[in-house]
Amino acid sequence: MFVLLTLALVCAAAASSGYGAPTYNQPAPTYRGSAPSYGSYGSYSSESSSSSEEHHRRRCKKLKDLDIDTALKSRARDAKFSPLERKGKHYTKISCPNDGKKYALLGDKTGAKVTIGSDDNNNSIVLAEGVNIDLVAKCNGKRTHVKLANGDRVRIRKVACVQLDGAITAF
Repeated sequence: MFVLLTLALVCAAAASSGYGAPTYNQPAPTYRGSAPSYGSYGSYSSESSSSSEEHHRRRCKKLKDLDIDTALKSRARDAKFSPLERKGKHYTKISCPNDGKKYALLGDKTGAKVTIGSDDNNNSIVLAEGVNIDLVAKCNGKRTHVKLANGDRVRIRKVACVQLDGAITAF
């Protein structure tokens, strides 16, 4: 009898201290923060932080509209921007209108000149031309670079789309 009473007392003590069968109606433990799941995009933080992880997560700086000379101003259109991310690198997609017309995507470059038909646009270069233009630019902090068709890497700050009636005669 003494053995049974001792065994019952030990079992009661073990059950009250958390050992034994689990209870399923307790809430799940909560953790601070959320770990990104496989294949998900990281979240961007606008808070200023000294962490090196936060610095590389900043979005691309938005490009400005290029100043177009008076002769071409009636054919100028605003470019659209879309942020992209791949393998931790940040890019921005620059697009001209998709209305079936031919466009030239111009970027800023001091001292260069583009001639479209008989009209000139100073301090600009041709980044791309065609119908339904999309150009991907790589972002590195405040700097945005484009790789041209000839392999040159050019820093751009301003862009604009110009509708073409004919061909670009000089650039």
